[in-house]
This record gives sequence, structure tokens and C-alpha cells, in this order.
Amino acid sequence: MKALAEAEPAFMTCSSQEQSQCLLGAVLKLTPDAIIGADMDGRITLFNPAAERIFGRSSASVQGEPVEILIPERLRAGHHEAQQRFAKEGGDARVMGLRRVKGLHADGQEIDLEGRIHHVKLPQGEWSIVSLHDVTARLQAETQLQYSRVKLAELTRKLMAQERVLVKRLAQVLHDQLGQTLAAIRMCHETIIARQTVKAPAEIQRLDERLSTLIGQAILQVRQVLVDLRPPLLEEQGLSVALDNELRNRAQAVPQIDITIHVPPSLEAIRWPAEIEHAAFMVVREAVENALRHAAADSIAVDLTGGALLLHLTISDNGVGLPEGAGSSLGHLGILGMQERAQAVGASVTCTRMPEGGTRVTFHWQCLS
Repeated sequence: MKALAEAEPAFMTCSSQEQSQCLLGAVLKLTPDAIIGADMDGRITLFNPAAERIFGRSSASVQGEPVEILIPERLRAGHHEAQQRFAKEGGDARVMGLRRVKGLHADGQEIDLEGRIHHVKLPQGEWSIVSLHDVTARLQAETQLQYSRVKLAELTRKLMAQERVLVKRLAQVLHDQLGQTLAAIRMCHETIIARQTVKAPAEIQRLDERLSTLIGQAILQVRQVLVDLRPPLLEEQGLSVALDNELRNRAQAVPQIDITIHVPPSLEAIRWPAEIEHAAFMVVREAVENALRHAAADSIAVDLTGGALLLHLTISDNGVGLPEGAGSSLGHLGILGMQERAQAVGASVTCTRMPEGGTRVTFHWQCLS
């Protein structure tokens, strides 16, 4: 705007034609996109300051040169013929190369560009005008982001594999060691009480009863931890049986909430890869837990569909629905955890707020090999 303000006195003294040319020159100078004009022979006649910056060449150095000097050598073959074909076809404009083309900087580096090519007919002749935007930095950032996502997925897969090993080991220790120790403590305590020949004082009897209660509670707590760590029946009988057992237990704990699962008979005996079943089970568990804690729902339904090479799960509730912004992975850490767990095994998780109210979580996996 400063350049236009400084040029205003001279601009006002120009003729109408000169004013148009001055305005055109100011626009070409100020636009951030490269504007390149070429005659019907494909030789450069217009090269604005943005083009000089993007390609690292001066306008004077490219005047009259073929436009192919701005294209990597490996892509030059046939470019002139394609340009002439476009000119003969006419029309106002078309998208270049599905909006993305390669350019060549003066230092030999390739640059990524998006743009359009326009065919212009004037009394003085015909030209092709190209407008280009440099997207090299954006594409590099997208590539780096994709690489980071791949590395994150690999790390998540490794962590999940370690998680399964660690959980299995921890469950084994709890069952074979701590569980057995607690069982032995109970037996010893009951034996001591049985062998007492004299009735113990009332205070000792109360302590015995209290100790017996604590031992029973500890055994139940260990069993519950084992259930949480190692989903019952998942390894032995598969996903559908494990989910049915899990949801039955949840329903017993909250009888006021209707928790149901639907599995077609044809899928009851199907086994999917172990890592897929484990990820799907954990996603359902997390989604149901979220619904119980936050949704204020009185109905939760799980539906399993698919086939031998396809697994699709939906977990729906009739609660208050997702809060604003929670449908994206950045909006809710619980959703992010489910999505990362699914992505690590080549699946996907989506969470949506249903128009009629409530939330639907979907887990989708398909074997592509």
C-alpha cells in the first residue's frame, strides 16, 4: 500500500491508458504469487517480482527465454506441445497439473507450485498467463508430519506389544503368587481359629472377624485387577464372547442402565488377529466407561458386524452427547487414546454426536493384504 501511496501523484497525472498500465504494474508488483506470461511460441514476456523471488531469477534474464527453463529438465519433454494444444483449445483458464506442478529454482533445486494457466486474447496477440503459488514449505511440513505420524504409530505398536507382554506377566504374578499367598493366609487364619480350644475374648473375636473380612476383600480386589488386566475369555474364546462377558458384568454393576450387545450368529465363532481383538476390546471398554461416567445415559448398545477380513464395532448411547470440540482427537484425551490404539493396528476410531442426542463411537478394521 505504501508503494501505491507514493505513486499516487504521478498516477493521477497519467492518461486513462497509462493509468491502467500503472495500476496493472502495481498489482503485478504487489501480488505474492508468481505471474508469468508467455507468447504463443512459449517464450517469456512477463515475469513479476514474486516470480523473481520464487525462481531466483531476474525478469531481464528470462525475457524471451522458453518457459521450459523454469521446469526441471526431466519434465520438459512435451511441455511445449502441451502448451500449444492448450492455446488451440481456447477457453479462459484451467487448473495446472491437478493444481500442483514442479518448478526449477536458479540454484538447481526443485520447487513445488500450485497454479492456474490462462489463455488471453488481445488485439495485439495471444498469450498464456500462469499464476503460481510456492507450496514447497507447506509440502515439506506435510511430509514431516506424515513421517512423524508413521513413527508415532510404530512407537504405539511397540508400546502395545510391550503392554500385552507386561500385562500377561503381571496377571500371572498376581494369580500365581499374590493370589496364592492370600489364599494361604486365609487357610492359615481359618486353621488357627479352628484349633482354638478356649473361646477367645470378645475383642480377639472381633479382630479375627475383621481379619477374615480384609483377607476376603483382598482376594476379591486381586480377582478384579486380573479381570481388568487380562480380559476374561479374550485369548481363549475370542472377541464376541469376551465382549458379551464384559458387558454382562457391567450390566450387573449398574442394573439401572440398559447395556446390550448384538453379534450376528455367523460372527460368534470368528477369530480376528490377536492384536485387532485386543485393540477392539479395549476401545469398547473405554467407550462404555466414558458413557457410564460422563454421558448420563440410560441405554448403551454395542453392535458387532463384519466378516473374516472385516471388523466393525459401534458403541452408541442416548446420553448428553459429546461436548463441543471433543469429536477431534485434540479435544478429548480419552478419544485420542482410542484413536491411537486403533491406528497402531491399522484400524480407525471415530466419535460423533448423534442428531437425536447421544454419542456413537465406531471401530473399523479391514484386512487390505
